[in-house]
Amino acid sequence: MKIAFTADEPRDLDSVISYHFGHAPYFVLVEIVDGNVIKKVESIENPYPGEHNPGELPAFIHTIGADIIVTGGMGPRAQEFFKQYGIKPVVGAYGKVKDVLKEMLKGDYHYNEAPHEHHHEGHGPHSEGENEEIRRLKLEVQDLRKQIAELKSMILEIKEQLGKS
Repeated sequence: MKIAFTADEPRDLDSVISYHFGHAPYFVLVEIVDGNVIKKVESIENPYPGEHNPGELPAFIHTIGADIIVTGGMGPRAQEFFKQYGIKPVVGAYGKVKDVLKEMLKGDYHYNEAPHEHHHEGHGPHSEGENEEIRRLKLEVQDLRKQIAELKSMILEIKEQLGKS
């Protein structure tokens, strides 16, 4: 089984999952064998960064052989494209790839496959100040996602340590 995770950075299992699959700069590919053994992990660049042509990314993910795509958010149309290729979309994921992968392999995750609404940005007239504010807020959100990913990792490590006691 091959799982593709959207990622904000090319740090393999330590990458933070990107909020929206279409805008993710990277994908982390994880190949699983024998039920839960990690055979291979690699980070690859999104070949269509910033583009939003319906069906391109699902076709790309299909060509690399992924069975599952995991991301923070994805619109219903994109989910349908993935399903047509036999790829299971999992949305609502957050944190580091390694933590979400661990949850998935244990069957202990609560992400959903339901259509996830999202709004397109950049439509309509905006003033220069509004654009700068949006850019600043996006950077703050990206930083907060990294902080949340770190906290989630720490919580999972503490839970594991408590379980070993």
